[in-house]
Amino acid sequence: MRLHRTAIVLCLALGPATALAQQPPPAAVAEARERYQRGIDLFEERNYDAAMAEFQRAYELTRNPAVLFNISATHELTGHFVEALDAMLDYERRAPAAAVQQRRADVDAALGRLRSRIGTIVIRFEAAGLDVRVDGLQRPRSSGNIELRVAAGRHRVSLAAPHYQAREAEFDVSGGSTIVISEPLVPERAFMAVECNVPGAEVLVDGRPLASTPITSPLPVPEGSHHVVVRRPGYTTYETDVNSVGAGARVRADLAWADPMPRDVGARVTVQANEPDIVAMIDGRRIASDGTALVPPGRHTLRVERTDFLPDEREVDLAAGRDNALSVFLMPTPAYREAYSSSRRRALITGGVVLGIGAAVIGGGAALFFTNESTLGDAETSRDNNQALLNSCTRGGNCPSGSTTSYVQIEQARNDAIVDVDNATIWRWTSVGIMGAGLITSVVGVVLLAGAPSGSRFDRHASLMPRVGFTARNLDLAWTF
Repeated sequence: MRLHRTAIVLCLALGPATALAQQPPPAAVAEARERYQRGIDLFEERNYDAAMAEFQRAYELTRNPAVLFNISATHELTGHFVEALDAMLDYERRAPAAAVQQRRADVDAALGRLRSRIGTIVIRFEAAGLDVRVDGLQRPRSSGNIELRVAAGRHRVSLAAPHYQAREAEFDVSGGSTIVISEPLVPERAFMAVECNVPGAEVLVDGRPLASTPITSPLPVPEGSHHVVVRRPGYTTYETDVNSVGAGARVRADLAWADPMPRDVGARVTVQANEPDIVAMIDGRRIASDGTALVPPGRHTLRVERTDFLPDEREVDLAAGRDNALSVFLMPTPAYREAYSSSRRRALITGGVVLGIGAAVIGGGAALFFTNESTLGDAETSRDNNQALLNSCTRGGNCPSGSTTSYVQIEQARNDAIVDVDNATIWRWTSVGIMGAGLITSVVGVVLLAGAPSGSRFDRHASLMPRVGFTARNLDLAWTF
C-alpha cells in the first residue's frame, strides 16, 4: 500500500519468520498476525502511535524481521528518523536476502531519505562525569568524543560537568552534516569542599568564619594557599593547609570527643526509659545512661536500643555544664508484643482456671460438710437414745415392761449408731480437708492472676510513674513513662 502524501510503503503480509534458535509457539504467531494487521489498519487511519504499539508487540512475539520494515516506516512518519534508520538497517540485516532483494528499491529509498534527514553532533571534551542533554533528554555520561545522531533541525545542547560552569546552546543540524562542539567548559572559580563527621562545627579559612557543618556545597575561596580550622566545643580541633586552584581542594575533618572532657564544657546525660537494660548511644558511641556520661554540648543523634524493642532515634540538643535528662519510651517489636500478649493471656487463663477450680473445690467441700453434719447429728441422737434404753434394762437383759425391742436388738442398734458416728466424723474432717485444698488452690489462682504480665506495660502515660516488681531476691523498682 502507498500513501498519497508520502513515498512510504508498508509490508502488508507477515510472512514466515527466519530460522530462530527457538520458534515461537503457534499462539504467539497467531497473536502477532492479528496485531500486525491491526497495526496496518491503524497506520492507514494515520493513528501512528497506536500502530507503532501494535507493530512493536508483534515483533516482540515472533522477532519476524518483516515487522521491522513497518516499524521503520511508522517511526519515519512520526519524525523519529534516527529510530527509523536503525529499524530499517536492522531489517536489512535480519530479513532473508531474497526478501530484502525483492524490496531493495523501497529499502534503498528509505535509507536514502532517512540518512538525508539525520545529522551528527560530536562533543569533544575531556571531563569526568560529563552530563550531556539534547533537547532536555539526558544522554549517557561519558568523557572524550561523544557522537550523537539527531534528526535534522534545531537542537538545544546542554553540557555540565563537576567543577565546571554549565553551558547551553542551540545548533541547526542539517541532514548528513556533522556539528563539532569542542570549546572547553569554563572551570568554576576556586572553591573548597569541606566535609566533617560532626554537625555544627565552625569552619574558619584564614581565621575568618565561613560556614558551619554540614556544608552541602563547596565554599568559594580565592585561588592559593589557605589555613583551614574546623572546631566545635567538646571536640578536638582540626587544622590543615590546603592549596585551592582551579577545581579547588577538598578538606575532610574527622573530629573526636575531647579526652578528657572538661566538666565545664561537657554535657551530662541521663537517659530514662520505660524498660530496663537499655543501650544508649550518642552519635553511634555507647554511653552510660545514669548521668555519669559527659558528652560534647550541642546537637547530637541519640539512639536507644533494647532487645525485642524497636530502637528510638532522635536529634537532641545538649546544654554544656549541666544535667540533660532525656526520656525515651520504647515500643516492642510486633513479634515481641504478640509473644507478650500471648504470655499474658496464658497467665490470665491459667490463673482464672486455677481460681475457678479452687472455688469449685471449696463449694463441693462445704456442701459435703453441711450434708454430713446432718447425718452426724442423726447418728449421735440414735446412739444416745439406744444407750439410754440399754441403761434402763436389767443386767440380765430384761428390759422394762412395755418395750417392744429386746436387749440384743437395742444393743445392735446402738452399735450401728456408733459406727455411723465414726464414719460421719471421718467425713467431717475429710470435707474440712477438701475445703482447705480448695482454699490453697484459690490462693494459687489469685497469685497467678496477680503475677500475670501487665496489660499496660506498653501504654504511654502522661507522667513518670513508678512500677514496682518483686524478684526472687529483691525489690525491683523501675519507671514507666
